[in-house]
Amino acid sequence: MLPKNVLFIFLLFFSVALQAQSDRITAQKALIVNDTLSPEEVMLKMTLYNKWGTDPISAAEWDQIKNILLTQNAKAPTLRDQYFICYADCNKYAVLKEIGNALYCIDSFYKKVKALNDDEQLMNVYQLYINTYEQSNMIDDALKYTRLLYALKCKNKSHAEIMEFSNAFVWKFFVYGREKNDSVLIQEAQTMGEKRISYFEKHPSDQSGIGDDYKINIMALLRLKNWSKAIEISKRALKTFGLDYTSTDEGYLNYRRKLFSYQAVAYARLQNRDSALFYIKHPIMYQNSATDRNTFIPEQNKYLDIEELLERVTVHFVLNEHKKAADLAFHAAYSPYKVKTADYREFIKSKFANVFLAAGMYKEAAEGYKLMAQNTDSTSREEITLLNEKQIISNRLEIANINEINETKEEIAQKTLERQILVRNVFIGGFALLLIFSGVFFVQRNKIRKGKKLSDELLLNILPYSIAEELKSKGNAESKLIDEVTVLFTDFKGFTQLSDQFTPQELVAEINECFSAFDQIMFRHNVEKIKTIGDAYMAAGGLPTSNTTHAEDVIKAALEIQQYMAEYKKAREDAGKLFFEIRIGVHSGPVVAGIVGIKKFAYDIWGDTVNTASRMESSGEVGKVNVSESTYTLTQNTFNFTYRGKIAAKGKGEISMYFVEQ
Repeated sequence: MLPKNVLFIFLLFFSVALQAQSDRITAQKALIVNDTLSPEEVMLKMTLYNKWGTDPISAAEWDQIKNILLTQNAKAPTLRDQYFICYADCNKYAVLKEIGNALYCIDSFYKKVKALNDDEQLMNVYQLYINTYEQSNMIDDALKYTRLLYALKCKNKSHAEIMEFSNAFVWKFFVYGREKNDSVLIQEAQTMGEKRISYFEKHPSDQSGIGDDYKINIMALLRLKNWSKAIEISKRALKTFGLDYTSTDEGYLNYRRKLFSYQAVAYARLQNRDSALFYIKHPIMYQNSATDRNTFIPEQNKYLDIEELLERVTVHFVLNEHKKAADLAFHAAYSPYKVKTADYREFIKSKFANVFLAAGMYKEAAEGYKLMAQNTDSTSREEITLLNEKQIISNRLEIANINEINETKEEIAQKTLERQILVRNVFIGGFALLLIFSGVFFVQRNKIRKGKKLSDELLLNILPYSIAEELKSKGNAESKLIDEVTVLFTDFKGFTQLSDQFTPQELVAEINECFSAFDQIMFRHNVEKIKTIGDAYMAAGGLPTSNTTHAEDVIKAALEIQQYMAEYKKAREDAGKLFFEIRIGVHSGPVVAGIVGIKKFAYDIWGDTVNTASRMESSGEVGKVNVSESTYTLTQNTFNFTYRGKIAAKGKGEISMYFVEQ
C-alpha cells in the first residue's frame, strides 16, 4: 500500500509542476503576442514573470517561448517578433551563464536595427544590452547602455515629457552607484530625482511616481551623508502626501513608516538622540497583525516589520547604544518571537554581525560573519575568515602561558620565604652562615624581579600596553569600536617568484631584516603593529587609545618605510643580490579592535576599513604610498599628494586614490 501512495504523491507533484510551467509559458505568450503593448511595456511585465516565487524560468522554458514566436506567423517573423526571440535567447543564455552567446545574439539583432535608422527599435536593443549586463553583474557596461538609452529617449522631448519617464533612470543610476560604491553617480541620481520632485510639486496634476522619487532621493542623500537634506526631503514628502494617524490602509502606513525610519537614521547620524528615538519608536511604526516578515514586540503587544527593525537597530548602533541594538536584533533572529521566515532571520544575523560583535555577543557575531561569508565574494571572505567561531566564541582568554609564569612566580616567592625563615633561625648559630643565606636571598630576589620583568616584556611584545594591563587586572579585555583609525598594509612585489630563488635561510633572514626595520619605524611614529601574514605587514594608528594624529603618524611611517626600502634596494643591487620591492596602502575609518583566540591569542582589528586598506595596497604601485580619499582629507594640509583619479579596486568598485609625495 505504501509504494502506491508514494507513487500517487509523486505523480501529483509532477503534474502540479507541469501545470505551473505551462501557466508561465502561457503568461509569457499572452504578453508577447499582445500587439497593443509596446516592446518596452512587454519587457517590464515579462520581468515580473522571470521568477515565480523562488523558481526561475529554465533555459528549456525560454526555448519553448522562442518556438511560439517562430511559429505564430506563417511568414517570416516580424521585427517585433525577432526582438522577443532575441530576448528569449538572452534569458536562456543568462540561465546557462553563457554571456558571450547572449551578446552575440544582441549584436546580430543590432546590425539589423542600425540599418533601419529606427530610434524606437534602437532603444529596444539598448534595453537588451542593459538586461544582459545586469544579469551578469557587469555594472559598468549596463551603465553605459543605460546612458545611451536615456539620451535617446530624451531626444526631441520637452522637459515635461522627460519628467514623465525619467523615474526609472533615477532609480537605475542610484542602484548602479550603490553597487559600485560611486558617490558621484549617486549624487547624479539624487540631482535628477530632486528635479523631478520640484517639477511635480509645482505640477501636482501631472504627478508620476513622485512617492518613489522622494524615497530614492532620501536613500541617495543618506548614502551621501547629507543628513540634514534627507530630513528636509522626508518632511516635504509627508507634507505632499499628508499624515493620517487613524488610517488603516497598510500601503499608506508603510510609506509613512519608511519616511519616519529615514528621518530617525538621519537624526541619529546628527547625534540628535531625542528626535531619532521619537521617529523610530513612534506608534505608527507598529503593525497589528503577524506576517512572515515581522516580529512580535511584547511591551507594545504589536508587531514590527523587518524594514523598521533594521532602521531601529541602525539608529541604536549609531547612537553607540550597542547593547540595545544587539538585543533588538537578537530578539528578531533568535527569541521565541523571532521573524517567521528563515531567510529573513539569516539576513538579520549577517546584517548585524558587527552589532553583535560590538555588544560582546561573540557567538551570534561568529554565526553572522559565517552567513556573510556565504553570501559575499572571495575578496571580503579573506577578512571574514579571520573572525571564525574559534577566534571570537569567547573573549575570556585561557592565557595558559601567562598563568604558568604567574604560578612560577608564586613558587619562587614561597621558596624565598622559606629560605628567609631558615636564615633567621640560622642567624642565631653564627654570623658567617647569615652572610651565606643573605646572599642566597638577594640572588633569589633578583631572579624574581627578572622573571616578572621577562613576563611583562613578553606580554607587551604581544599586546598593546593598555590591553595588557587590562588583561592582567581583569583576566579579559573587552572589544571596542574605534570611530577613527588609519590602517597601513604593505606587500612585496612578486614575492612568490622571488622566494623560489632564495634558500630558506636567506628568505627568512631577508624578511626578518625588513620587518624588524618596519617594527622600529612603527615604534618611532606611535603606530601599533597588528600582525604579519606571509610577506604582508599590517599596522594601525589611533589605537588602542584614540588620537587625532593617527593619519599623519601612519603616513610618516609609510614614507619612512618607502625610504628604507629604496636604500635597501640600492644596497642589494650594488652587491649584485636579489631584492624585494614594496607596495604600501593606507586608509582611514572605523574598526572593531580586540583580542581573539583561546591559544596563541592576538590583538587584531576588523571591519570594512581593513578591507579597503588592503585594496589600497593591491591597487597601488611599487615604491609608492597609495592612500584613500578619507586619509587624504585628514592630511591634505600636511603632505603633498598626486591625485590618481578613480581606480577600480577588487570588490569595492571605483575609489578615489592619491599618491603621497616625499
